[in-house]
Amino acid sequence: MFRLYILILMIGLFGCNHISKESGKAVIGVSILPQKYLVSSIADTLADIIVMVPPGASPATWEVTPAQMKSLGNAQVYFRIGYIGFEEAWMPMIMEINPEMKVIDLSEGMEIRGMINGHGNHSNSGIDPHIWMSPANMDAMAIKVFAELQKLFPQHKAQLRRNYSSLMNDIQEAGSYADEHLSEYAGETFLIFHPSLGYFADDYGLVQAAIEYEGKEPSPAHMKEVIDLALSKGIKLIFVQQEFDKRNAEIIADAIDGQVIEINPLSVTWTDEIKAISLSLKNSFEDE
Repeated sequence: MFRLYILILMIGLFGCNHISKESGKAVIGVSILPQKYLVSSIADTLADIIVMVPPGASPATWEVTPAQMKSLGNAQVYFRIGYIGFEEAWMPMIMEINPEMKVIDLSEGMEIRGMINGHGNHSNSGIDPHIWMSPANMDAMAIKVFAELQKLFPQHKAQLRRNYSSLMNDIQEAGSYADEHLSEYAGETFLIFHPSLGYFADDYGLVQAAIEYEGKEPSPAHMKEVIDLALSKGIKLIFVQQEFDKRNAEIIADAIDGQVIEINPLSVTWTDEIKAISLSLKNSFEDE
């Protein structure tokens, strides 16, 4: 009923042409902040970028607001990330509100991994949507964004190419930083509450073990499995994303005499986050 209400409301708003055009710039929509990093790095001041999932919210459960729908009313392009719950629930309505908006799926053509917990006797399979946590994938997505922005701003191709070149250098530098710090630790296992670093782990030959089980709070039996795994491998570090409850991670950290480190895979400062995660992992592997 809530979503139906929004649709009815938005149709009324757009029928009255209640669309803000204050800046006079092109409007581009994205789902999450790491996409804003890509688009804004190339487009710079040429566009207003609308991010649908705000800081601290979960892309799996976020529900679009009427104000967000209205902001997309005159968007020319929307870059979707691929498989997050927000898009699966809301993209049909977003496209209905603005049928002339071009939608680019940045996951198209990528090898999509399953959501798998690599420990114990259990596996949690499904689609892993966190493609942006791989520097190699970000490189590929930047190429797609650049190609689309050249079509949108043909009169600014030289500026876009300069910005794109700078962005690619930054992405590749972050990937090289991760490789330098983690290359000698291939095969090592790390703990994380929600399995958001699967693509990153694949890039550098690491094994991600998740506390969250099948998208739910872990059972006591699963908690014991995780503790036993950590003790057997000498794991002392547990990653927790800022939008998740830390209590279970802290219980496990106490049991293994370890520590909880907060990460933000949804950060707009993507390169800084990749480097921080790489350094934390390197330090934890050295301490094992």
